[in-house]
Amino acid sequence: MTDKLAKYGPSIFSTMTARALHYDAINLAQGFPDFPTDPRLVESVNAAMTEGYNQYARPIGAPLLHREIEKLVSGHYGAAIEGDKALTVYPGASFAIYIAIQAILQAGDEVIIFEPSYECYVPAVELFGGIVRPVRLRAPSFSIDWDEVKAAFSRKTRLIIINNPHNPTASVWNRADLEALHRMVEGSDCLILSDEVYEFINYTDEGHFSLLSMEELRYRSLVISSFGKSLHVTGWRLGYCIAPPAVTDAMRKINQFSVFCAHHASQVGVAHYLKHYFNPREIRELYRGKRDLVTEGLRGSRWKTLTCDGTYFIMLDYSNISDLPSMDFVEYLVSQHGLAAIPCSPFYSGDYDPKIIRICFAKKEETLQKALDILCNI
Repeated sequence: MTDKLAKYGPSIFSTMTARALHYDAINLAQGFPDFPTDPRLVESVNAAMTEGYNQYARPIGAPLLHREIEKLVSGHYGAAIEGDKALTVYPGASFAIYIAIQAILQAGDEVIIFEPSYECYVPAVELFGGIVRPVRLRAPSFSIDWDEVKAAFSRKTRLIIINNPHNPTASVWNRADLEALHRMVEGSDCLILSDEVYEFINYTDEGHFSLLSMEELRYRSLVISSFGKSLHVTGWRLGYCIAPPAVTDAMRKINQFSVFCAHHASQVGVAHYLKHYFNPREIRELYRGKRDLVTEGLRGSRWKTLTCDGTYFIMLDYSNISDLPSMDFVEYLVSQHGLAAIPCSPFYSGDYDPKIIRICFAKKEETLQKALDILCNI
């Protein structure tokens, strides 16, 4: 048998979570909350199951959830979408990304990504015959050099993948970035896949700039989001994609012959929660408080905390502590100090290693205080 992904080993997230379990360490590696889910959300899903939503949902998504997503997009981004033509609910944002790349690419198509890049993009591109053209975001600001992007862009560029707010760097795109992107792709047939799963965790005064908010980009954009991130239920695997009708049709064909639909009762329960209880401001302020707890707690330590404008991650520069490569440093951290983190180097191509790690602060205050005690004593 030929292994199409032979050069790839286990995910760095599963690797570091396994190390955390092995050493009974605090897990700030994998991005999941350790605090309870809103009981009203659990009750909403329980009610949906009791009411009989236990068989297949529509492959494109439950009508109740479609309506709530349409209202969400209209209210936040001023975009009127026709859900039956452009919106599909999937079992997780990562699955939607995988299907989108499969639907779009032909062998030899080029795809621009921004490094450090979330780990699911490159393997999917290469699995379906695409060629990755990486553009490196450089610490500490992780801003975009548009001259480098233009140098990577060509008539072969079929797709640009952006992630905003950005995992792992916690940086965000602004309107000037989106306008620069528009100028570059104008007149081409290049599509844009915008991974916006942290859309409601943006701490800037301007807030989140979705590609859905720009009419000149909307017609060529696939925007993907995740209820797992927005509602603190990463294990439920529930996300969605809003895309041009032709791309949506192609993705739905793949979906109907694979998983067919997402969990029905979860869709109906989430729709009820969105209608009656969902408050994006509360989500942002919850995580802003946790971010500030971490940055203040590390003030005066040997760690350099990099700017965190979005997501529930923060990057830590450990160059004042050690010269170890980041993979070796996180092994030292978990084995000797009982704290698991993610090294930044696996998110880059080649051997580039900026000596930075990523920690997740989507945790209870008690967990974060224990982690801060460990970090400040290194």
